[in-house]
Amino acid sequence: MENIKIYPSFTTQIAQKVDNRLDKNIEGSQWQEVWDKFKKGDRKAFDTIYYEHVDFLFSYGRKLTTNSDLVEDAIQDLFLYILSKREQIITPNFIRYYLLRAYKRILLEKVKREKSDNSDLESGKFGFNFYLEVDALHEKKIEEKKIELIESLINQLDSQKKEVIFLKFYSGLRYAEIADIVGIKPSSVKKLVYRTISSFREIVKDKAIELFVLFSKIAKN
Repeated sequence: MENIKIYPSFTTQIAQKVDNRLDKNIEGSQWQEVWDKFKKGDRKAFDTIYYEHVDFLFSYGRKLTTNSDLVEDAIQDLFLYILSKREQIITPNFIRYYLLRAYKRILLEKVKREKSDNSDLESGKFGFNFYLEVDALHEKKIEEKKIELIESLINQLDSQKKEVIFLKFYSGLRYAEIADIVGIKPSSVKKLVYRTISSFREIVKDKAIELFVLFSKIAKN
Protein backbone atom coordinates (compact mmCIF):
# COMPACT_ATOMS: atom_id res chain seq x y z
CA MET A 1 0.00 0.00 0.00
CA GLU A 2 1.26 3.49 -0.78
CA ASN A 3 2.72 5.41 2.13
CA ILE A 4 0.09 8.15 1.99
CA LYS A 5 -0.35 10.28 5.08
CA ILE A 6 -4.02 10.95 5.74
CA TYR A 7 -3.24 13.39 8.53
CA PRO A 8 -0.21 15.22 9.97
CA SER A 9 2.46 13.32 11.90
CA PHE A 10 1.40 11.92 15.27
CA THR A 11 3.86 14.17 17.10
CA THR A 12 1.84 17.26 16.21
CA GLN A 13 -1.54 15.70 15.57
CA ILE A 14 -2.24 14.18 18.99
CA ALA A 15 -1.61 17.52 20.66
CA GLN A 16 -4.14 19.31 18.47
CA LYS A 17 -7.81 19.88 19.29
CA VAL A 18 -10.20 18.67 16.66
CA ASP A 19 -13.22 20.95 16.40
CA ASN A 20 -15.43 18.46 14.61
CA ARG A 21 -14.82 15.66 17.09
CA LEU A 22 -17.92 14.14 18.67
CA ASP A 23 -18.42 13.77 22.41
CA LYS A 24 -16.41 10.87 23.88
CA ASN A 25 -19.58 9.55 25.50
CA ILE A 26 -21.03 8.61 22.13
CA GLU A 27 -22.83 5.27 22.37
CA GLY A 28 -22.76 2.19 20.14
CA SER A 29 -25.92 2.97 18.19
CA GLN A 30 -24.68 6.49 17.51
CA TRP A 31 -21.36 5.10 16.31
CA GLN A 32 -23.22 2.95 13.82
CA GLU A 33 -24.93 6.09 12.53
CA VAL A 34 -21.52 7.74 12.18
CA TRP A 35 -20.23 4.71 10.30
CA ASP A 36 -23.22 4.72 7.96
CA LYS A 37 -22.52 8.38 7.16
CA PHE A 38 -18.86 7.52 6.57
CA LYS A 39 -19.89 4.78 4.12
CA LYS A 40 -21.83 7.39 2.18
CA GLY A 41 -18.71 9.54 1.82
CA ASP A 42 -19.17 11.95 4.74
CA ARG A 43 -15.67 13.27 5.49
CA LYS A 44 -16.62 14.59 8.90
CA ALA A 45 -17.83 11.13 9.91
CA PHE A 46 -14.50 9.65 8.79
CA ASP A 47 -12.63 12.30 10.79
CA THR A 48 -14.74 11.46 13.84
CA ILE A 49 -13.95 7.75 13.60
CA TYR A 50 -10.27 8.49 13.07
CA TYR A 51 -9.75 10.98 15.87
CA GLU A 52 -11.87 9.13 18.42
CA HIS A 53 -9.82 5.93 18.02
CA VAL A 54 -6.34 6.96 16.90
CA ASP A 55 -4.97 7.66 20.40
CA PHE A 56 -6.06 4.27 21.69
CA LEU A 57 -4.72 2.46 18.63
CA PHE A 58 -1.40 4.27 18.98
CA SER A 59 -1.17 3.40 22.69
CA TYR A 60 -2.03 -0.24 21.99
CA GLY A 61 0.44 -0.43 19.12
CA ARG A 62 3.29 1.00 21.20
CA LYS A 63 2.75 -1.84 23.64
CA LEU A 64 3.21 -4.36 20.84
CA THR A 65 6.35 -2.73 19.42
CA THR A 66 8.66 0.13 20.36
CA ASN A 67 8.97 1.08 16.68
CA SER A 68 6.77 4.19 16.46
CA ASP A 69 7.15 4.32 12.68
CA LEU A 70 5.58 0.88 12.32
CA VAL A 71 2.79 1.83 14.72
CA GLU A 72 1.98 4.97 12.74
CA ASP A 73 2.26 3.23 9.38
CA ALA A 74 -0.10 0.47 10.51
CA ILE A 75 -2.67 3.03 11.61
CA GLN A 76 -2.39 4.83 8.30
CA ASP A 77 -2.78 1.55 6.41
CA LEU A 78 -5.82 0.62 8.48
CA PHE A 79 -7.65 3.85 7.78
CA LEU A 80 -6.62 3.91 4.14
CA TYR A 81 -8.08 0.42 3.85
CA ILE A 82 -11.45 1.26 5.41
CA LEU A 83 -11.56 4.46 3.36
CA SER A 84 -11.00 2.58 0.12
CA LYS A 85 -13.37 -0.28 1.05
CA ARG A 86 -16.03 1.70 2.89
CA GLU A 87 -18.86 0.74 0.55
CA GLN A 88 -18.14 -2.99 0.88
CA ILE A 89 -17.54 -3.11 4.64
CA ILE A 90 -20.62 -4.07 6.65
CA THR A 91 -21.30 -1.64 9.51
CA PRO A 92 -19.62 -3.19 12.59
CA ASN A 93 -21.65 -3.79 15.75
CA PHE A 94 -18.74 -2.37 17.76
CA ILE A 95 -16.40 -0.11 15.81
CA ARG A 96 -13.47 -0.21 18.24
CA TYR A 97 -13.46 -4.01 18.18
CA TYR A 98 -13.46 -4.02 14.39
CA LEU A 99 -10.66 -1.44 14.15
CA LEU A 100 -8.54 -3.05 16.86
CA ARG A 101 -8.80 -6.54 15.39
CA ALA A 102 -7.83 -5.31 11.92
CA TYR A 103 -5.11 -3.04 13.29
CA LYS A 104 -3.41 -5.78 15.26
CA ARG A 105 -3.24 -7.99 12.16
CA ILE A 106 -1.75 -5.18 10.06
CA LEU A 107 0.77 -4.16 12.70
CA LEU A 108 1.98 -7.68 13.44
CA GLU A 109 2.47 -8.29 9.73
CA LYS A 110 4.71 -5.21 9.61
CA VAL A 111 6.61 -6.32 12.72
CA LYS A 112 7.02 -9.77 11.19
CA ARG A 113 8.57 -8.31 8.04
CA GLU A 114 10.96 -6.22 10.12
CA LYS A 115 12.25 -9.15 12.16
CA SER A 116 14.85 -11.59 10.88
CA ASP A 117 13.70 -14.25 13.34
CA ASN A 118 9.94 -14.73 13.08
CA SER A 119 9.68 -17.88 15.18
CA ASP A 120 7.86 -16.17 18.05
CA LEU A 121 5.43 -14.35 15.77
CA GLU A 122 4.77 -17.50 13.78
CA SER A 123 3.73 -19.23 17.00
CA GLY A 124 1.59 -16.28 18.05
CA LYS A 125 4.06 -15.02 20.66
CA PHE A 126 5.13 -11.40 20.90
CA GLY A 127 6.06 -8.88 23.54
CA PHE A 128 3.42 -6.67 25.13
CA ASN A 129 5.01 -3.79 27.03
CA PHE A 130 2.55 -2.86 29.74
CA TYR A 131 4.05 -0.79 32.55
CA LEU A 132 3.42 2.07 34.94
CA GLU A 133 5.02 5.48 35.05
CA VAL A 134 5.25 6.92 38.54
CA ASP A 135 5.12 10.52 37.33
CA ALA A 136 1.69 10.00 35.80
CA LEU A 137 0.36 8.85 39.17
CA HIS A 138 2.01 11.41 41.40
CA GLU A 139 -0.86 13.89 41.46
CA LYS A 140 -3.18 11.23 42.88
CA LYS A 141 -0.75 10.57 45.75
CA ILE A 142 -0.75 6.83 45.39
CA GLU A 143 1.95 5.50 47.67
CA GLU A 144 5.20 4.63 45.93
CA LYS A 145 5.34 1.24 47.61
CA LYS A 146 1.94 0.29 46.20
CA ILE A 147 3.04 1.40 42.76
CA GLU A 148 6.13 -0.80 43.04
CA LEU A 149 4.06 -3.79 44.16
CA ILE A 150 1.58 -3.40 41.31
CA GLU A 151 4.43 -2.90 38.82
CA SER A 152 5.93 -6.12 40.14
CA LEU A 153 2.65 -7.98 39.63
CA ILE A 154 2.29 -6.67 36.08
CA ASN A 155 5.88 -7.60 35.26
CA GLN A 156 5.21 -11.17 36.37
CA LEU A 157 2.46 -11.54 33.75
CA ASP A 158 3.39 -12.92 30.36
CA SER A 159 2.72 -10.82 27.25
CA GLN A 160 -0.65 -12.41 26.54
CA LYS A 161 -1.93 -11.75 30.06
CA LYS A 162 -0.68 -8.16 29.94
CA GLU A 163 -2.60 -7.67 26.71
CA VAL A 164 -5.78 -9.08 28.26
CA ILE A 165 -5.56 -6.75 31.27
CA PHE A 166 -4.85 -3.73 29.09
CA LEU A 167 -7.79 -4.46 26.79
CA LYS A 168 -10.14 -5.18 29.68
CA PHE A 169 -9.49 -1.84 31.34
CA TYR A 170 -9.10 0.46 28.37
CA SER A 171 -10.79 -0.84 25.25
CA GLY A 172 -14.39 -1.21 26.38
CA LEU A 173 -14.43 -4.62 24.69
CA ARG A 174 -16.43 -7.54 26.04
CA TYR A 175 -14.79 -10.75 27.20
CA ALA A 176 -15.62 -12.61 23.97
CA GLU A 177 -14.13 -9.81 21.86
CA ILE A 178 -10.96 -9.64 23.96
CA ALA A 179 -10.65 -13.42 23.70
CA ASP A 180 -10.94 -13.23 19.91
CA ILE A 181 -8.25 -10.57 19.60
CA VAL A 182 -5.85 -12.27 22.02
CA GLY A 183 -6.58 -15.79 20.80
CA ILE A 184 -7.85 -17.52 23.95
CA LYS A 185 -11.20 -18.66 25.35
CA PRO A 186 -13.59 -16.08 26.90
CA SER A 187 -13.63 -18.13 30.10
CA SER A 188 -9.84 -17.82 30.30
CA VAL A 189 -10.12 -14.04 29.95
CA LYS A 190 -12.61 -13.89 32.82
CA LYS A 191 -10.44 -16.03 35.09
CA LEU A 192 -7.34 -14.01 34.32
CA VAL A 193 -9.04 -10.68 34.96
CA TYR A 194 -10.58 -11.92 38.23
CA ARG A 195 -7.29 -13.29 39.56
CA THR A 196 -5.34 -10.18 38.59
CA ILE A 197 -7.85 -7.80 40.14
CA SER A 198 -7.90 -9.89 43.29
CA SER A 199 -4.12 -9.55 43.51
CA PHE A 200 -4.30 -5.78 43.04
CA ARG A 201 -7.00 -5.47 45.69
CA GLU A 202 -4.74 -7.22 48.16
CA ILE A 203 -2.32 -4.34 47.67
CA VAL A 204 -4.79 -1.45 47.96
CA LYS A 205 -6.86 -3.27 50.62
CA ASP A 206 -10.17 -1.51 51.18
CA LYS A 207 -9.18 1.57 49.19
CA ALA A 208 -10.82 0.44 45.96
CA ILE A 209 -10.86 3.99 44.59
CA GLU A 210 -7.06 3.90 44.37
CA LEU A 211 -7.29 0.90 42.09
CA PHE A 212 -9.62 2.70 39.69
CA VAL A 213 -7.44 5.84 39.73
CA LEU A 214 -4.39 3.72 39.04
CA PHE A 215 -5.83 2.01 36.00
CA SER A 216 -7.38 5.17 34.65
CA LYS A 217 -3.84 6.52 34.38
CA ILE A 218 -2.04 3.49 32.95
CA ALA A 219 -3.83 3.82 29.62
CA LYS A 220 -2.18 7.20 29.04
CA ASN A 221 1.35 5.78 29.34
